[in-house]
Amino acid sequence: MGLLDSIVGQVSGALEGSVPGGQVHPGLMDVVSQLMTQGGGLQGLVGQFEQQGLGHVVSSWIGNGDNLAITPDQVQAVLGEPHIAAVAARLGLTPADVTNQLAGLLPHAVNSVTPNGAVPEGNLLDEALSAFTSLRGS
Repeated sequence: MGLLDSIVGQVSGALEGSVPGGQVHPGLMDVVSQLMTQGGGLQGLVGQFEQQGLGHVVSSWIGNGDNLAITPDQVQAVLGEPHIAAVAARLGLTPADVTNQLAGLLPHAVNSVTPNGAVPEGNLLDEALSAFTSLRGS
């Protein structure tokens, strides 16, 4: 589990500087995990970004270079206002809190489950997502 432990450490450290206050609502870790496993999985999420003209952004997260930033407005455009509102209501957050935190979280989450610059499949994606969601306890 050395690689997965390394991924968890990298994401934990990166989140401290990328999310306001360095704090991510624990429920958002589950939201991100669901985004990468449901509705076409990680490829489906990539497709949503591409449909909004943000394919280059999500590709930077998968690739081995620097991760391009995403704004809260772009998060809302990709995921849709109804989805953001439902997540906010379920977690007791405002929609702005959800989009702000996801804007910091998504680049690191996608990057962490694609350490070799490619989208993993099957068990490898499950293992990477498991390691990623374990961050909620750190």
